Amino acid sequence: MKVRIITGVISALFAITLLVFTGLGFSGPMGVAISAFSVIAAYELMRVSKCKNKLMTVCSMVFAGLVPFYADFGLKKYIPIPASVLIICYVIAMLIIMLKYYDITKFEHTTLALFGSIAVPCSLSLIFEVRNLSVEFPQYFQRSHCVFFILCAMYAAWLCDTFAYFIGSKFGKRKLAPKISPKKSIEGAVAGVVGTTVVAVITYFICDHFYFRLDTVNVWMVILSMLFLTVLGMCGDLSASVIKRNYGEKDFGNLFPGHGGVLDRIDSFLFTMPGMYVILQIGIAIAGK
Repeated sequence: MKVRIITGVISALFAITLLVFTGLGFSGPMGVAISAFSVIAAYELMRVSKCKNKLMTVCSMVFAGLVPFYADFGLKKYIPIPASVLIICYVIAMLIIMLKYYDITKFEHTTLALFGSIAVPCSLSLIFEVRNLSVEFPQYFQRSHCVFFILCAMYAAWLCDTFAYFIGSKFGKRKLAPKISPKKSIEGAVAGVVGTTVVAVITYFICDHFYFRLDTVNVWMVILSMLFLTVLGMCGDLSASVIKRNYGEKDFGNLFPGHGGVLDRIDSFLFTMPGMYVILQIGIAIAGK
């Protein structure tokens, strides 16, 4: 328990530091961190699947590391080829690698490689899309709004899990998903949703008083969004558990003592960050009508 708490605190401080750099408008620190996490996550997926195709593993790690840089530094302005074309070419190349080494490569290895090298870094890189909303839509958002949105996605992923863990371990009696994750309880899940929403609302009032100048976000939007995102984050956590159970693994790795690997820490965030981006895009579309 002590190791788990210490690792959690250090990880939280690291995430906050990166968020501060993002709020100050620095490109680079967040991109480097997300690139590193994406590379490790891609490796963890291939390790768990016990894939022996080293070329496929290396290609998935390289592509996963390049995606965040492409998003953070706006490389699409300098690369004339559309991102969709690059992804199509990459997918075809991975399928060809599967055919070349068909004796040691299953189709599930290829799908996991594509998931780890496309879905994971693209989901994480939505941080940059949300960050840039203040530039694309200055009539709706300030940079402080964008930092708040990213923070809420982090809350829904990690703070919710913290509330659920401590409350569930003490008061949990009814299992949430016994066949997928036996330790998770309904009581813990409810505590996670309520506790995280309360913290997000308190954060909103602080930001609204000190930082927000545009009156485009209100408390009801925050409450409804957090209720949705916290549940979405739990789905991300359970989805990762399904993958691990399919391969008989407890954790994806051991980079974070007491917590597991990178994917064990970002599984919920892979759902909450895209969820926040979708909410914001829907809001912009509605406001623009």
